[in-house]
Amino acid sequence: MFWAVLSAIGAGADAAYYIVNKKFLQTLEPDLLAAAGFLCAGICLLALSLLRGIPVPGPDFLLAVTADCILNIIGTTIAFRALRSTEISLAVPMLAFTPLFLIGTAALILHEIPSLAGIFGIIVIAAGSYVLNTADGHTSLMDPFRAMIRDPGVFSMLVVAFLYAIVINFDKMVVQNSDTVFGSGLVFSLLGSAFMVIFLLKRFGGRDPGQKAGEAPPLTKTGRTHGAWRDLAAASIIVGILLTLETIAINQAYLLQIVPYVSAIKRTSILLTVVYGTLVFREKEILRRVSGAGLMVLGVVLILLFP
Repeated sequence: MFWAVLSAIGAGADAAYYIVNKKFLQTLEPDLLAAAGFLCAGICLLALSLLRGIPVPGPDFLLAVTADCILNIIGTTIAFRALRSTEISLAVPMLAFTPLFLIGTAALILHEIPSLAGIFGIIVIAAGSYVLNTADGHTSLMDPFRAMIRDPGVFSMLVVAFLYAIVINFDKMVVQNSDTVFGSGLVFSLLGSAFMVIFLLKRFGGRDPGQKAGEAPPLTKTGRTHGAWRDLAAASIIVGILLTLETIAINQAYLLQIVPYVSAIKRTSILLTVVYGTLVFREKEILRRVSGAGLMVLGVVLILLFP
């Protein structure tokens, strides 16, 4: 069960990752924040790879890295914008659907098939999502499902959950065709570079009327730079360390167990994120949201317990 311990470590780092990003998204541009975190993580992992020795890439390495980068750019862009506009205790729990989607995508891409007994866990996940999206003003059983569709941030994170269910399979392919640090380090470096290019293109390509040609783009949405460099440096280091820790733990777990089960344990981070969102960000309806998130976590645990 060492893989479960590694997955739990990854879960803790994953919860902290979303919490920290939610905090820094209040001051930093999403594309810049993504670039900073990914580049720092990429540097850390590649430095570790140099110490260990760079592996010989396998035949599917290039395909896995390319698909991983493209899908992560799309998923991260959507996720960061959802986190910026939606309460974290509503947005992040939608990622509990990733293990559900993984049952199909892992079977198609990696030919990893979990037990059918895990269907009950899927039902519990759906029930948790239902509870999470109920409100005092709801009068119909269908109202929570309409809420998921009507709230752009919540629906966006549901889309992200599906994208991640595809990405995770390529994450494992990257590990299988390299090792637990080199491939992911390369992916993070490419992602960070891509988001930095996107940030610069947006800023230089769509200048404000008072911004001169060739002038450095602002670090924040408002253009204010007071404290922005400090926030950027802190975000780079903190997010980079969290991503590095999560990546090493989860990648090692991938080598020991199929991805739906690793992802199921990892998504227990949702409950920590919801509790933090309600207590620190002062988000409302803590009992309902914690109950809903708890059911969703119970669902992924049930999937795990019935291999």
